[in-house]
Amino acid sequence: MRIVMGKDNFENWVKAQQVRVPSSFKTELELSRAVKKAGYDAIKFGASIKTHIDGENVFFFWEFVDEKWIAIFSKHHEQVILNKFMSSVESAAGFKIFGEQANTAAVVSTQFPTNFRDGTMLIDALKEFGAHPTKRSDGSITCKIEHSELLFTQLGDSPFMVEVKNSPSLEQVYRYMSDIDDDYKRCVQTAVYEKVKARAAEKDMVIEGEEVLPDKTILMTLRVQ
Repeated sequence: MRIVMGKDNFENWVKAQQVRVPSSFKTELELSRAVKKAGYDAIKFGASIKTHIDGENVFFFWEFVDEKWIAIFSKHHEQVILNKFMSSVESAAGFKIFGEQANTAAVVSTQFPTNFRDGTMLIDALKEFGAHPTKRSDGSITCKIEHSELLFTQLGDSPFMVEVKNSPSLEQVYRYMSDIDDDYKRCVQTAVYEKVKARAAEKDMVIEGEEVLPDKTILMTLRVQ
């Protein structure tokens, strides 16, 4: 996703999707015992702790800030899942753990920047992804992926912005955009490849060999006639 959106845009977007809920846990051991007693995991993840709350694909991280552990949830996590988790942990601990619980009801519309600049290649990438894109009269591109609707808009020569409506989760947005980014790169590579071949023919150069490298780039060997 950093590649799709750019490092700064990605980090700002991630922060905007977070709900930070303070806890009364002072030590990692105290946190781990209560969470595991409630039936969840507490996996060491660098300086943070990772906890799954609904299968393998739904999780959040704990961070130690100002001498206490903070639960960093996503705005896309279902409130009922979070309520169940927090209630279970407090019951297991036997005392109040969490501070004010911000409402994290599902966000139905999410907009963020991308690094996609070429509308034609973006349409080709969306077609490869099976999203059946449509280009509108104003230049915007719309498509539907499963139950979500994506709207790509562009101002001048700046990269496209994408609005994702009815996304079931933040993790799903990650998967959508990562897959589209892969297809976009392939379209760019194909366009460059065809351009190199055309220029080689114009300059009477012969392609003697082509090799696909481990990083999926293509190495072409040209000979001047």
